[in-house]
Amino acid sequence: MAASSRAQVLDLYRAMLRESKHFSAYNYRMYAVRRIRDAFRENKSVKDPVEIQALVNKAKRDLEIIRRQVHIGQLYSTDKLIIENQEKPRT
Repeated sequence: MAASSRAQVLDLYRAMLRESKHFSAYNYRMYAVRRIRDAFRENKSVKDPVEIQALVNKAKRDLEIIRRQVHIGQLYSTDKLIIENQEKPRT
């Protein structure tokens, strides 16, 4: 993978994770983060530049969907779940 393509993929990965953490609903937030990580891990061994570009384009579309859904979710926010109010364990 070319250096610019690698940087583009990493920027896209970070942007998707960052944006998905804005979901107001805990279940959507955790599902989105888990799904993004799994998808990128699943495709990390892809070497074909055409296939990489297709995956990048799909990820860009998915990022726009995440942004749109985050915005819609903020319009209809609910109370936090008990699990969200717990302090995170130190590791």
